Amino acid sequence: MKNHKFQQIRVRMTGPGQSERFSAQTDKQYDRLRGLFVLLPEDRALAGTCVGMRVNNQEVFDDAHDVRLLTCGQQVPPNDRFFLFGEFLEAGGSTIEGRVTDPGSGGAAFTEYEVILYLWLTNDTLDK
Repeated sequence: MKNHKFQQIRVRMTGPGQSERFSAQTDKQYDRLRGLFVLLPEDRALAGTCVGMRVNNQEVFDDAHDVRLLTCGQQVPPNDRFFLFGEFLEAGGSTIEGRVTDPGSGGAAFTEYEVILYLWLTNDTLDK
């Protein structure tokens, strides 16, 4: 078995200013949620977009957490794009819940688009 996996959570945004909830379970074969990368359709959508996330009912980010603190633009190499969690977050079938909020006017201003949250799952349990 591989030591890591990149699991996707796709959130369909329906318009400017909308807030959409998401819920998923992590792959049971991996012990740890190592990192997160939030992919938006364009870099201009980063300004004002917020994401909140809970793992097994433990708050990791509140609903007003600015996506710019969790992700980066195209100028950063792919291997350096993930926000790495300093603490151990259990994966192994954990429930991931949260909310993505579009900034509304002056922000992304797309009529409909998809936000993809990439979860970096590993079997690296060194920091348990």
